[in-house]
Amino acid sequence: MNNDGQTGNFLEVLAELLSQDTVSDVHLQADQAIWVRSAQGMHQVENSFVSALEINQWLQSRFKDASPTARVLELGGQDDFALNLANFRIRAHAWLAQGQLNVAVRRLANDIPPLDSLGLPGSVQRLVEATQGLVLVTGPTGSGKSTTLASMLDFLNASTQSHIITLEDPIEYIHKDQASRMKQRQIGKSGDCATFAAGVIGAMREDPDVILIGEMRDVDTVQAALNAAQTGHLVLATLHTNSATETINRILAFFSEGDRELARSVLAAVLRGVVSQRLIKTLAGTRTLAVEVLVATQPIRVHITNNRNNLIMQEMSSGAADGQLTLNQSLVQLLKSELIDSETALMTSNDRPGLERVLGISP
Repeated sequence: MNNDGQTGNFLEVLAELLSQDTVSDVHLQADQAIWVRSAQGMHQVENSFVSALEINQWLQSRFKDASPTARVLELGGQDDFALNLANFRIRAHAWLAQGQLNVAVRRLANDIPPLDSLGLPGSVQRLVEATQGLVLVTGPTGSGKSTTLASMLDFLNASTQSHIITLEDPIEYIHKDQASRMKQRQIGKSGDCATFAAGVIGAMREDPDVILIGEMRDVDTVQAALNAAQTGHLVLATLHTNSATETINRILAFFSEGDRELARSVLAAVLRGVVSQRLIKTLAGTRTLAVEVLVATQPIRVHITNNRNNLIMQEMSSGAADGQLTLNQSLVQLLKSELIDSETALMTSNDRPGLERVLGISP
């Protein structure tokens, strides 16, 4: 790409990079080389360059006539959005760093993958077959949460006659009506609704069966989600947590000490399950899913109610018959399938000593 400000050339290069199976993310900064992320990590694209003019012209489709830099600054220095590029859809995050506009771009799949094709255990499908309650999909950024949620919604859209309302920031996958009626709402200052909490409260007046909350960021949203689940709706939501037990702790941490006991009781009653996932590097240089699944059985509900979160992992470790799966168990399955090596498994584990014991590795 030459430093000539030709937006068409820039978009062609961007589309070409995102179309490569080995590339998961493209990083842009005004008047700098392009960086990409693959299974091997971050690396710079040789002989690449993107000008400030190219980025600004491209983002006019997002910000209309406003200066993208000024608009991002107005939005608090960062903004999430989704756009169409070439023949596919992308998710982007724009942010300012020392006054420079940066954009991280990720391609979204054209077709939503079937839920049973993601490598998730069958207990995950059973979670979303519930008619009410709270199902949480968690994991760090880039762990495939958006794809899992989109597949869950697509499964419900095709297999139930429901009214499904999504609250997203940004709207990523586009869902069309199948057996169900789908309504997607954009959250944010320039969206359909200002906040997730307000969106949930509004959605409950719109005769929903299923409500998707793109992210639970504050206590108001968590309270609204628990209330929606408590009043007969199936609620799907995400959190940036790394395990099932951490997810429970994070939800309760939103509440003050005075409100936590009641919140614990409500959470124990409405929780259906937690799917905590991450994408890890395989021996073949691709990425595969490692997953932890908590199914809210009666013993686990009792542990949540009585603040015995330390016993939840014990229950999960021996609860395969109920659909439970710990991250270590998932990693062992990937090792036995020869998809990953022991070093990757140990680096991914949230209980390394426990995995070392299973693998017979001396500390």
